[in-house]
Amino acid sequence: MPKPDKTKKPSRIGTQKRPPSIVKLKDSAGKSSISRKNTLFLLGAILIITIIVFGRSVQFDFVNWDDDVNVTENPNVRTLSANSVKRIFTTHVIGNYNPLTTLSFAVEYHFFGANPKIYHVDNLMLHLLCTILVFWMILLMGAKPLTAFIVGLLFGIHPLRIESVVWITERKDVLYSVFYLSSLVAYVLFVRRQKKRYYFLSLLLFIPSLLSKIQAVTLPLACLALDYYLNRPLKIRLVLEKIPFFILSLVTGLIGIHFLRQMGSMEINEVFPLFQRFFIGAYSLSVYILKSLIPFQMSAIYPYPKTIPLIYYLSPIFLILAIYFIIRSAQYRKDVIFGSLFFIVNIIFLIQVVGAGQGFIADRFSYIAYIGLFFIYAKIFDYLVTKWIKIKPLLYAFAAVYMIVLVIISLTHIKVWGNTETLFTDVLQKHPGVPVAYNNRGRYYRTLNKFNKALEDYNKAITLNPKGYAAYNNRGKVYFETNENEKAIADYSKALEINPKYTEAYANRGGVYGKTGRYAEAIENLNKAIELDSMYIDAYSNRALTFYYSQQYEPCIRDCDFFLRFYPLNADMYNLRGLTNDLLRRYQEAIADYNEAIRLKPDQGVFYQNRSYFYFTSGDKKKALADAEKAQNLGVTMDPAYLLRLK
Repeated sequence: MPKPDKTKKPSRIGTQKRPPSIVKLKDSAGKSSISRKNTLFLLGAILIITIIVFGRSVQFDFVNWDDDVNVTENPNVRTLSANSVKRIFTTHVIGNYNPLTTLSFAVEYHFFGANPKIYHVDNLMLHLLCTILVFWMILLMGAKPLTAFIVGLLFGIHPLRIESVVWITERKDVLYSVFYLSSLVAYVLFVRRQKKRYYFLSLLLFIPSLLSKIQAVTLPLACLALDYYLNRPLKIRLVLEKIPFFILSLVTGLIGIHFLRQMGSMEINEVFPLFQRFFIGAYSLSVYILKSLIPFQMSAIYPYPKTIPLIYYLSPIFLILAIYFIIRSAQYRKDVIFGSLFFIVNIIFLIQVVGAGQGFIADRFSYIAYIGLFFIYAKIFDYLVTKWIKIKPLLYAFAAVYMIVLVIISLTHIKVWGNTETLFTDVLQKHPGVPVAYNNRGRYYRTLNKFNKALEDYNKAITLNPKGYAAYNNRGKVYFETNENEKAIADYSKALEINPKYTEAYANRGGVYGKTGRYAEAIENLNKAIELDSMYIDAYSNRALTFYYSQQYEPCIRDCDFFLRFYPLNADMYNLRGLTNDLLRRYQEAIADYNEAIRLKPDQGVFYQNRSYFYFTSGDKKKALADAEKAQNLGVTMDPAYLLRLK
């Protein structure tokens, strides 16, 4: 009986010492098994399916889950000038330094205003571009088009993409990822072709990625993972080569830490002791891995548990099994090690062991990291269809059904992000004890003048968290708008008792003091708000009104001027400045302001009324009469005696 040949070993995927230098695969006849045309067809199929999944998002609204502070109420977004761009690059937004993202919002606002459709379309376009780059990168790494197709499709349609793509605030994710993935593509080209220009291109693309989101600091580690996969010898040269990348990461990280400290967001999580925080981190890492395969119970907020459940303590067992799988697989394929490294380096800094935000897990954190896991899954599938040829059709059928299920889950869950009410109602259905969800939904009801619903949600938020100063402040706004002024003052004061540096509460209390004629107290509170935050623009508008009613006209003009630098389309402020200039007998300035107010808001009858009075005092009764009649047609009750004098 002949002995088996021990010199030959069965071929394994990923065991070659050097990856192929070209992307096309060759069949036994020496011809390309998958042509460029078919490769483009695969990419086109990915993009079409992704558009089907996310297309409805372009009809969604803004949500008051940071869309307000980042876009709709961000003064640096309202204008596009040299000064506003300078402010964008030298300040932060609630502790986050992502100036390029904010600049993109400013450009959109400049051309399209606060139209949410434009912002959603741009987010989707950026996600599609990221999907193309993922597909391209996997091909450049030497993978088969089938592998690139699976990775690209999973990246495009996976339900955990929804938060990054549909949430306008998370423009940060899709924008930084465009540059991040472009940098990685350039880096792979550098390794493949050994041409320095690709190295410098990779370094150059890294900069806008860092300016879009601090999470991009992981790129040099991702490059080291690629070095491993592309069989570059592990030498000190590889690390030295990344020094410019590490320097950029370090500088960006220090800037980010500086701004986070300004916001008080760097405190260590003291709710749980260190050993419990370790299990929280292990559990969240396990959840990310499981959700890559089975996306379950997605939510905009994953609140910390009040006590640590048993499953948290058991989660390290799952991670140990995952590590065992990696070790056992390493002798057969480096794909598993590379995918695991890519996932870990892009998720590890986001595991909430030290910090404590609204929650300890976030779907958006997986946006880039999941490429590593998707790569592993695609390689496993490729290995199975190669090894188990007899059941190949069954494997393809299973893969197709799995992808269809992901599409259905995404299409179902995406509706949650339609508006603020649907978003936070979903959160409360899954996590009923989240006070911020009640608070934010209450804000939404208040903007719709559904004051009873708003009060109900604010009361619930305060019951759940009596130290929640934002809920007191927001409930005060409801009382202000329903003319319960003393209750409003009490709530603003309570918010300031909890947080003495709460700028908005000072501005709001100043507004209600001004409304009730307590001008000195109003100005004192508004001055304090501006002292705490010189860019809190609403404080200037409230103070301008207070100055006007207390007959302090020059300060009123100054506040109007400052406000209009950031909100140049605010017709009410032009009207106020027109009234003030009129009283100061600055007639040319007054008529210019009235005209601008009417141009911006031509259906506001009171503007015509004010201009009519101006024309009357300047002796032009014909124009005064025309404006008076226009005001009357728009619902303003004009004095019959005044109209008679004009006629």
